[in-house]
Amino acid sequence: MKVFTPHNHRRCQVCSQGFFADSPICFEAVGADETLIKYETFARIVPTDKVEGYDGIMQGGIVTTLHDSAMLHCLFRNSINAMTVSLTSRFHYPIAIGQELEIRANWVKSRRNIHFLESKITQNGRLCSSAQSQFMSVSNYQT
Repeated sequence: MKVFTPHNHRRCQVCSQGFFADSPICFEAVGADETLIKYETFARIVPTDKVEGYDGIMQGGIVTTLHDSAMLHCLFRNSINAMTVSLTSRFHYPIAIGQELEIRANWVKSRRNIHFLESKITQNGRLCSSAQSQFMSVSNYQT
């Protein structure tokens, strides 16, 4: 099931632009029980030369941006509008341009209006990058 993106997020430079195989990123929800908040989101994309840093390798800042986007869409799936409070990413292996990657994000827990999430990017079955973040709910922000 495709994750609904709020109206106020339609101009996101990461989600709506064709950096990845010339089409917007389409995050999908994983999880059968609609009553649980512990949904996972994922997307499969092919990085193009538009996101290249070193020759043939995806630029690190964009890798981190992908983590942020995936985790935010995990919150969208749960009807939570939030903004990033902190984000830590780790690079395990370079991500090759032109080869499909998969990004997965999942909700870990929430405390009051702070939500803790994590994500992983894999390519060819290899963990390339992982991240942890905290998001703050923004209840008065219209969608």
